[in-house]
Amino acid sequence: MFGEKEIRNSQQSYGRFSCVWSERKNGWWLVPIGFLIALAAQPARAQTPDPQPPDPAPDPARPPLNPFPAEQNWSFLADSAKRKDFFDPVKYIPFGENPQLYLSLGFEYRIEYEYFDNWMFGAGPQDHNGYLMNRVMPHFDFHAGRYFRLFSEFEFDFIDGRNGGPRPQIDEDRGDVHQAFVEIGSHVSSSRGISLRAGRQEIVLGSGRLFDNNEGPNVKQSFDGFRMIAEGAHVRLDLFAVKPVENNLGFFDDVPNHAESVWGTYLTVPAPIMSRGQADIYYIGADTKAATYNRGTAPEARQTVGARIFRPVGKGWDYNWEPNYQWGSFGNASIRAWSVSTETGFTFDRLRFHPRPLLRADVYSGDGNPANQPLGTFNSLFPRGAYFTPKMVPTLGPQNLIDLHPMVQFQLGTNVTGSFAWDWYWSESTHDGVYAYGSGVLIDPASASTARYLGVQGDLEIRWAPVRHVILAFNFAGFQPGTFFHALAYNAAPIEGNVGFTYRF
Repeated sequence: MFGEKEIRNSQQSYGRFSCVWSERKNGWWLVPIGFLIALAAQPARAQTPDPQPPDPAPDPARPPLNPFPAEQNWSFLADSAKRKDFFDPVKYIPFGENPQLYLSLGFEYRIEYEYFDNWMFGAGPQDHNGYLMNRVMPHFDFHAGRYFRLFSEFEFDFIDGRNGGPRPQIDEDRGDVHQAFVEIGSHVSSSRGISLRAGRQEIVLGSGRLFDNNEGPNVKQSFDGFRMIAEGAHVRLDLFAVKPVENNLGFFDDVPNHAESVWGTYLTVPAPIMSRGQADIYYIGADTKAATYNRGTAPEARQTVGARIFRPVGKGWDYNWEPNYQWGSFGNASIRAWSVSTETGFTFDRLRFHPRPLLRADVYSGDGNPANQPLGTFNSLFPRGAYFTPKMVPTLGPQNLIDLHPMVQFQLGTNVTGSFAWDWYWSESTHDGVYAYGSGVLIDPASASTARYLGVQGDLEIRWAPVRHVILAFNFAGFQPGTFFHALAYNAAPIEGNVGFTYRF
């Protein structure tokens, strides 16, 4: 959907991203993976939870320092007795006697060293020394009473030392406004109420399978437009009409993508027939001037309806299952596509390290015979960054794909979490190509190979919060190409290692 370019040359459009891949073959990466499995005999990952700092339990009213500052409410600091953190004086700067008239300042700095061997399965320029990625994101949140706020967040994203330069929309955005919106309504100062947000903003819906802020890569995703939020004790409704923001390389040059419009509604309600269960029901419409799939490029109008039933992670069983269906038009052809995503886990809360084994199993439809069938390729819209792994490890995106993904999350201590995962991939249809992360970006067309098996991937993540405000992370992953790639010119096994430091207040 967001771009094109066939692949197998040095520069790729990675959906909203552009990428370059790397070289080398065989499966020697299994040796370090095997070592890491032994190391993790305290086991491992999948959207690894953030560790908590080794401090006494915080005030329940204190928001977590996470990648979603626009959703944090610091008005509880109007009570001066609760100002116990070093940064509390800037998290709540009052103006007069009204406790809802205040300014809150915040900041995130993230630096990561990343090594990626065999990017793009060996096609194009390669980087064997690794590179540094820096991200600086200051923000302010001004509340002018109970019913009005102005929120703004800036981004300064840089990469240094990467052979081939920055991958557009992934690595670098030298300076821009990431978010800038006004919010009007009672939801401004209360978790229950209704409000309207207008301007540039992040939108994360559900598990981020279709709408996310793309937290994994260096550059995050935002949208320009309108969003209404209505929330009660047990029900929440989001209505939105937006355009995705194009993250350009220069200074303050990000603009909305006028070739694409997105609108929809997202409702969360209790599911009383399931213990602690909840359900999301949603509709998303998207109009794109030029979408690209294995069968070609054409204007697309696509509608998506779906549901998600889930039980939050806690003691015992949890689940997160999400089917959806898509229809519409692609040029002169109709669209009939679908996906089913599942995650089912069990937390052994009384065992040492609190292991949570879980299984993900997903199917994303692929295209049938383009001569006489509707377009069947699923469009993943704006999925979370590093969709199947903690970081931007290889390649495959949620289109024309089947994956089976067992993993284990664990907690070495309150301030150390981690996970280990293994993932097998197959094409859902041999009439469709293999896609990179992001919609409409072919790694190889259907004509490249008749094999269905794409490969296997392993990854390990460790996250450590040594002190408040700081998270250190280590990721290691590798992908062994399957029979689909064996007959192709570029079939080297990608390997990635990433060490990161994040500071937030």
